[in-house]
Amino acid sequence: IEDPIEYEVKGISQTQIAKERNYTFSEGLRAIVRQDPDVILVGEIRDEETSDIAVNAALTGHLVLSTLHTNNAPASIPRFIELGVKPNLIAPSINAFIAQRLVRKLCDCKEAYKPAKETIASIKKILSIISPKAKIEIPKNVESLYRPVGCAKCHNLGYKGRIGIFEVLTINENIEKLILEMAGEREISQAAMQDGMITMAQDGILKAVEGETSMEEVWRATGQSEFLEEIYEKLMEQSLSRSVEISEEDMQTVSESVASIEKLAELLRGANQKSVAKYVFASSLLLGVGDIHIEPEENDVKIRYRIDGILQTIATIPLNEYPSFLGEIKFLSGFKADVREGVKDSRFAITLEKPFGKLTETKVDVRVSIILGGYGETVVMRLLSKSAVALDLEKLGIRKQNLQRILDASKKPNGIFLNTGPTGSGKTTTLYSILGILNKPEVKIITVEDPIEYQMEGVLQTQVNDKEGYGFSTALRSLLRQNPDIMMIGEIRDEETANIAVQAALTGHSILSTLHTNDSAASIHRLLNMGVGGDDLATAMNALMAQRLVRKLCECKEKTVPTPEEKEKIEKVIKTISEKSGVSIPAVESMYKPKGCEKCNQIGYKGRTTISEVLVVDRDIEEMISQSALSSQIKDKAVENGMITMAQDGMLKVLEGETTLEEVERMVGE
Repeated sequence: IEDPIEYEVKGISQTQIAKERNYTFSEGLRAIVRQDPDVILVGEIRDEETSDIAVNAALTGHLVLSTLHTNNAPASIPRFIELGVKPNLIAPSINAFIAQRLVRKLCDCKEAYKPAKETIASIKKILSIISPKAKIEIPKNVESLYRPVGCAKCHNLGYKGRIGIFEVLTINENIEKLILEMAGEREISQAAMQDGMITMAQDGILKAVEGETSMEEVWRATGQSEFLEEIYEKLMEQSLSRSVEISEEDMQTVSESVASIEKLAELLRGANQKSVAKYVFASSLLLGVGDIHIEPEENDVKIRYRIDGILQTIATIPLNEYPSFLGEIKFLSGFKADVREGVKDSRFAITLEKPFGKLTETKVDVRVSIILGGYGETVVMRLLSKSAVALDLEKLGIRKQNLQRILDASKKPNGIFLNTGPTGSGKTTTLYSILGILNKPEVKIITVEDPIEYQMEGVLQTQVNDKEGYGFSTALRSLLRQNPDIMMIGEIRDEETANIAVQAALTGHSILSTLHTNDSAASIHRLLNMGVGGDDLATAMNALMAQRLVRKLCECKEKTVPTPEEKEKIEKVIKTISEKSGVSIPAVESMYKPKGCEKCNQIGYKGRTTISEVLVVDRDIEEMISQSALSSQIKDKAVENGMITMAQDGMLKVLEGETTLEEVERMVGE
């Protein structure tokens, strides 16, 4: 039912309102509904009666399409309520509100220009608040825009034709709750944007950046979008408030106590409630802590740090002081202090007032997980230093022979490079270091992670969300349509992801990923068991790496002579190293043991290094994969062809004085 009928469409019954005969939208709609159509198009909802009939038609099995005069999609909700629609009927009856404008399309004679800094700043602000849930690629840099020039083709106007800019508000549980609370247009807009809605202004800006229209056209159609910049400023304010700043004075106080665990424990026990959290964070930074574990027990609360991969109890605090400490962490994480249920995950940042000592980085991200345990809420905080990403691949402690194999495999234009090992073995850091080498302006790199651990400039990073059905396989399938040169997949977890990764590698993409297996050869059978075809896997795979992190001996280490038993263990492993490996095998005459000094907090170890193996898929291995050979057979052939196993690499590092036999056995077994 229209006013007037604008287009004749075959197969559709079209009617036109006639006011002189009192045939209005409401009268026409009432008559049409009696004919029980599947789909009804109402030219415009103008009054209370029409809106009431349209909503009831939608609730009784009809699909209703219509228009409404509002400025944007979220404004349609208050407008419907003004028209008398009950708030509790809007969500059940409405699927989506679409708002749109038409902007003129630039002619091919357009020219690029460098916009003013203020314009670029405004564009970056407005695009930066697009939610990851929108699942679109946001331009990293905006260096140029386009403006009209004019030619004979466009009659010297600079524009030819028009295109639409849109925003789509879908009704979900969050929006339904706001509707029932009679929330305003702005509140609904913010919630919709957090759920992935792209506003007309944002859609227009993206089209302007792509050269389809001009910024002048976008501003003309949508206004200057002060509201979006307000949201940006608000989000920035919230983001800044979700960080804890450590003063230089606090850092100095803590630095005087971290020389020994006893002094640090004494400092934490004696600190007032406001200082405990800051002292924990400050000491964690000074000690190079990976994780902070806060564990309430029956009589007190244990604070443990993971240093160089080993959990160490640092201090205990009284149970009555824990609520204040926990409340501080919850506040920083954006959680309600009184909610104690399920598993909660969030982030915040630790910021230093200024660089302190060897700590040149003044901001460190913290990933928080809070779980309800037997004696209360247990907290684990992982410190994510962005400087870790700048690590040179050569500085990870990877043996030069393995390093060369990694570089050769990862620089191939297509195929899979797989890094395997348990959680916390350094797999992601190695892959990021490889990406750092491959990351060039002419190369398109996309990552699919869970979560994004480090920000990397020039790389499109996306995060999976299993709750919304956006898992590794879904993300991988959709992002491959953007035709990246290189993709890093956080982890291959299932058959679908494995098969998509293999097919991507076979069709010209370079794939980096991780897998949870004990060694490189075992990864092949893990993929075969996931349903990947042997021939496809053999062709797609460039190399498989396995790694572990072992603690490095501090400089205070002491030289020692191995016992006959230790000598036998080491020789048994290193005698199997192939001549093709390129490694010089040292005599088993001496090794080192930890001693302990102030520099290593009397532990004897400081920092960690990598022990690794790199299985290159050469012709021999390719043939064995195709024939589904046993993992042990594949490993033996790889060693024969020059692969250095993790155990061999570890024993060599024992003889080179980098680590101890105990550390290697702890990581790879006896």
